[in-house]
Amino acid sequence: MKSRDIMSLELQWISSQATAQQAAQVMRDRSMGMLLVIDLSPVRLAGVLTDRDLATRVCAENKSAGATKVIDVASKGVFTCRDDDSIADLEKLMREQEKSRVVVLDDRGLPAGVISLTDIIERDRPGRAIKTARAVLAREAGGPHTPLDQIKLTPSTRRDEDRAERQQSSMIGGSWTGSMSEFPT
Repeated sequence: MKSRDIMSLELQWISSQATAQQAAQVMRDRSMGMLLVIDLSPVRLAGVLTDRDLATRVCAENKSAGATKVIDVASKGVFTCRDDDSIADLEKLMREQEKSRVVVLDDRGLPAGVISLTDIIERDRPGRAIKTARAVLAREAGGPHTPLDQIKLTPSTRRDEDRAERQQSSMIGGSWTGSMSEFPT
């Protein structure tokens, strides 16, 4: 099976000169988490913009979304494959790079499609697809973890619970009176 056999042909893109706010609105309105970033003159793939890029490079840095150009916050190291690449090669690339999406290029080097981890899971052999999914998602899980049977939990005291209930919540626009853990900063 080849990349062209499973790629999504519905390419969603935005100009590199659009603002981060415009990109976020497109993502919201179309319920998507990634846009191809295209330079229009000459036409070329300049990067990809994900909802994570917006969160970490705009919101977390307190940049003005309306004044920040997409090209300034997009991921430039786009992982690509050719439309005639085998799915096995594509899955290997996804596992090695821990990427859940790959842009498929045509013979002119222009985007022809996108293959997501979901496409692999839905259309490839189940065993191989799960192996790819585990490798890609290891990045999301933050790496190796202590096995559950080796984790030693200490019971909280009533005093700990009372103190946790009095802590200020990091929630904006509301409050929480239940128990919570504080993340060290």
